[in-house]
Amino acid sequence: MKSQRNVQPADRDLPSEKYLSLGALPNKELEAVMLRGERPDPDRLAGWEFRGMNTPNFTKLLGIKKFIKGFYKSPGGQLFGYNIPVVQDSTSSPWSYKGGVAKQFGFYRVDPVDAATRDNAYLNSLLLDYGRGGNHELDPTSGLRDYLVRVEPGSDDLMLGKAYYALGPLRVATSYFVLERLRPSNFTR
Repeated sequence: MKSQRNVQPADRDLPSEKYLSLGALPNKELEAVMLRGERPDPDRLAGWEFRGMNTPNFTKLLGIKKFIKGFYKSPGGQLFGYNIPVVQDSTSSPWSYKGGVAKQFGFYRVDPVDAATRDNAYLNSLLLDYGRGGNHELDPTSGLRDYLVRVEPGSDDLMLGKAYYALGPLRVATSYFVLERLRPSNFTR
């Protein structure tokens, strides 16, 4: 069951200059950040929502430039997460829920990358596996596999991700995305 709430971000919840600058880097530089980044601490992600921004310009046309990504622990202690659609206005504006309501979708399971598995592109990262997030098998988000690294050593406040789409045994890189800590989450599933 998906949880909804009617809480809007405050005007003070504007993205930092570091966040916007990272999101403006060319792919070659973003790849260098992915390669030297550190694995985030799952315990420091749990219970938080992050403002998200896909870096390619075409994502604005698709209505997916801006989003919110949240993390929560299951009753058994496993880290999971979700996405929330937001208004697609300027990236220097606050992240506001689309339709004024936080509607979670695109659920994923979070684990350290395992070198022995198919999804092992960045061993220094966490894997956000939408195929293991409890989405319906026909949900197009089920094919997503995101890798997530810290941008600054020891800090989980600013992170870089790289999204892939699973097509059978193939993995197709789709885009980079930037995350910045936004606010505590009260989501439970």
